[in-house]
Amino acid sequence: MDAVQALLGAWTTTASEGAPVWRRELSSDQHARHTAIDGPEPSPASIERVIERLSRFADGWSPTGYSRAKSLGAPARTPEDALANALDDIAAAQAKRLSDPLQTVQEEVVEFFRRMHDLMAHYAVIETVSNGAVVARTMVSWTGDFKSLWRTGLTAEEIRLHKRNVRAALARRAMLIRLMSVIGASAAKIALRLMTPGAQLLVLPALWQFVREVLKEARREETPLS
Repeated sequence: MDAVQALLGAWTTTASEGAPVWRRELSSDQHARHTAIDGPEPSPASIERVIERLSRFADGWSPTGYSRAKSLGAPARTPEDALANALDDIAAAQAKRLSDPLQTVQEEVVEFFRRMHDLMAHYAVIETVSNGAVVARTMVSWTGDFKSLWRTGLTAEEIRLHKRNVRAALARRAMLIRLMSVIGASAAKIALRLMTPGAQLLVLPALWQFVREVLKEARREETPLS
């Protein structure tokens, strides 16, 4: 699973569906029914960590801030070190294009912004599924209007789980919008300091690589040792 799909989680935005859809399958196991709502994607705490660290880096970075460490051959011990080194390369007078590592993530960051545009441009559909059948569907407009359809005969627990599913979907969407805003604002701040023609387009893949690395770091810390 690439970083874009991992961040989106259960959100899909295929043209055939006409609107972004968040779909969760409930297990027959009682414990799994509760944990399935949260899903396998990066936790809200992980995304919050990305937002906080990227904002802090963008506010404090300057084109000469890491030059001495890089010239001495210091290893990139943290995602911040690696990002600073990538920005040093972009700031170099001879920089004409992205380095090979950044070229590999350029398509990902473009895809992320495209998917976020789709997620923000339409109403949202949130579905809870059990044994392959939709048990509840909620449509949410950008004005905050909710319309829910329920299968007959649902238990109080199934109704509660669908409501929780709706909250999880909308919270994920709001957090992704924040992340997108921070990436865009950080790219603009850094590009102004670089003063390199076309710098913002070069900076975005570097920031996306940073996002990926911080998420990997968070996942390693959250994964329990076997």
